[in-house]
This record gives sequence, C-alpha cells and structure tokens, in this order.
Amino acid sequence: MCQWFEFGLELVFLVILNPVHPNFPILKISAFRWQDQFGKFLLTLGLGLFLYLPSFGQVPLKKDYIVIADTALSQGVVRDIPAMDNTVIYFARSKKQAFQRLSVEEVSEFRISERHFFRKEIPKGGGQRVVFLEKLRHAVPEATLWKLNGETPVYYVETASGMEVLGTSYRETLAASLDNPLLVPLIELTKPNDLSLEYLSRTANTIEKPRTFSRIFVLTPFVGYSRQTVGLLVPDSSEEIKITGSSPALGVNGEAFLTFSRNLSLNVGLTWTQFDAQDFFVYEQGVNRLESDVYLDFTLLQVPVAARYYFDLEPNKWRLYGEVGYSYAIPSYDKLGVYQGKFELEEVVTSRKSFEMSDSFSGVSYGVGVERYLSKHRGLVFGLRQFKVSGDENEFVQGLTFQLGYKF
Repeated sequence: MCQWFEFGLELVFLVILNPVHPNFPILKISAFRWQDQFGKFLLTLGLGLFLYLPSFGQVPLKKDYIVIADTALSQGVVRDIPAMDNTVIYFARSKKQAFQRLSVEEVSEFRISERHFFRKEIPKGGGQRVVFLEKLRHAVPEATLWKLNGETPVYYVETASGMEVLGTSYRETLAASLDNPLLVPLIELTKPNDLSLEYLSRTANTIEKPRTFSRIFVLTPFVGYSRQTVGLLVPDSSEEIKITGSSPALGVNGEAFLTFSRNLSLNVGLTWTQFDAQDFFVYEQGVNRLESDVYLDFTLLQVPVAARYYFDLEPNKWRLYGEVGYSYAIPSYDKLGVYQGKFELEEVVTSRKSFEMSDSFSGVSYGVGVERYLSKHRGLVFGLRQFKVSGDENEFVQGLTFQLGYKF
C-alpha cells in the first residue's frame, strides 16, 4: 500500500511540475489553471493519506486480551495501566463487575487499546525486578524495544545478551544491539520516545539500501537575493507596464515530512523582500504622447505553502528536491507615484500623482534546490524559487529568489 501511495504522489507531482511535457500531451495545462491544479494536488494528497494511514482508512479489529495464570480472556476491562510502579493492574470481566486487583506474578501479558504488555525482568540496583513492560511495535529479530511507563518513561532494549536500559549512551547501545551500518545515520537522529524508537524499529525491518534520513519536523532560516518584476497599469490610462528591481531576501521555512521514507514534505514559510525601483515609459494616449516616470517602493511579505519531493544524490550527504505550491503575499507600501508629461500640440502639461495598488496578491510558486547534510542531519540548503502572485486590475509581482539556508 505504501509503495502504491508514494507512486501516486510522485505521479501527481510530475503532472504539476511538468505541465507541457512533450511526451504527455494530456498534461498540457494553461497558466491560468495552475491554482486549480494545485488544489487538486492537495485534495489527492489528503485522500491518499486518508486511505494510507491505518488510523483513518480502516477500523482495527478488536485484539485485546489478558492472560491470567494459564487462561487467556478476550473479554473484560483493564484499569490503571499499569499501577504500583508497573507491578499491578485492575481487571473486571465486564463493566458491571467490580475490579479485581492483579499483580505481575498473576498476569503474564495483556493487550489493551493497541498497547501490548508483558511480564519481564529488568536490571534494578544490581539485581533483577519483575514488572510490566510495554512492548514497542515493529520489533526486529535482533532486538526488541520496551518501555517502563511512568512520569518519565524508561526504555530498554532486549537482545540475546539480555535486557539493557537505554541510558545516557542510548545511541551507542542501539547501534550495538541492531548492528546494522545502514541504520547509523538514523540512530544519530533517534530520541528516547515512542515515536522515534518505533520508527527506528520499523526502518530496521524494511531497509535494504542506504537512504537519507531526516527529522519529522525541521526549520530552515535563510538569506538570499531576489530579482522581481512588478506589472501594473499607468495611473489614469490603460497602458500596461513592467518595472524590474532586486533586493535581499530573508525568511524561514518550516517543513513536515508526510511519508515513511521521508521524501515528501509539506512546507510553510515566511519570506520578506524589499522592492525599490523606477522606470521611464513613453506611450500614446489618443492623439497625445505621454512620458511617465513611475516609481515603486514597498516591502512584500510572502506566505508560501508548498509540497516538496526529494531525490537522493548521495544518501545522507547530498539530496535534490523539487517543489510546487501556492503563495499569499501582503505588501506594505511606502511610495507609489508617477511623474508625467503630456504633450498636447505645442504645450506640455506636467504633473505628479500618487496611486494605490492591491492590498494582497496570490498565486503559484515552484522551485528546485540541493541540500548538503552536515553532522546529525543539520545541513546547508541552496535553492531557487520562482513565484508569480496576482492582484487586482492586471497587477502582479513575479520573481526569482536564490536562497541559502541552514536546516536543523
């Protein structure tokens, strides 16, 4: 199911990023339909996640049970999981019956609400202690991960050599227990919590070749350079003009990975740029010739939302990505004006006018980039992002931004 889901996402991404591919005439998408296509992409992505994730796409069968002495019971209610320093639970055969106190000596294992507990011995103060341990999912033959529940959970790894606590040197312990060089980059990122350890176990069960690992959530602040073009109408005319300028760019990008392979992510960010430029235009209006010197000075705050797909160039060292998304931009105007000369027969009428532009812009963005990973998957990001956002009355801002970021 995972392979089909990821294949579908790659196909949708290809359709959006390659609208005029010569080998696929069906993919020819006119420019004004980009936003509609991206909306369909997000819908497809959401539907795919709905069908793919077990918690959404299906209702798990009831598998709860408890083993008391040598008797397995599949009906009943367990309370306080577990109590008394993980040595006691309370069990009732039905909600109408009183709860019975059961110790770890009486119960060998039980499963409740997808959580699986076993009676196990753990090292304690130079000796051994019998408690209920919760078994984490996706155990591998070489090692099983366990959790001792409490305000601060304690994790253990069980191998053929016995049970060992995951303490301050837990990464070294995991590396020795799993003994798989392909997992070393992932172990560097692993945290002592359920989600991180279960992801490690699941990866240990499935990995066959090197691939890049990443945290689920990452941030990338960046600086850059932006070349922008503003399109608008000359005030009190139908003359369409374009003014080009450049400025520094600052921003931050937040990223959440959506798939098990962590090669598809959802990105939300903020980008700040400054536009300050002017240009001179000569045009006809009726029988009169006009000369206009138009100047623009404003800042633009963009909120881009994009889907990003990664390709490994050299696993855990170099990765290439492509992205496509939607951007909402809010301008803050400082100066908008025009110096104008109107030639009427032998007379020239000069004037200076201020004017207004759109309060907001929106449109598509897309880009490519490469990442160079450093220690613990912090890395440098080199990217190019193209955008075009439109406002009212033929107004738009388009640009190409080069970004240099630090990912952590």
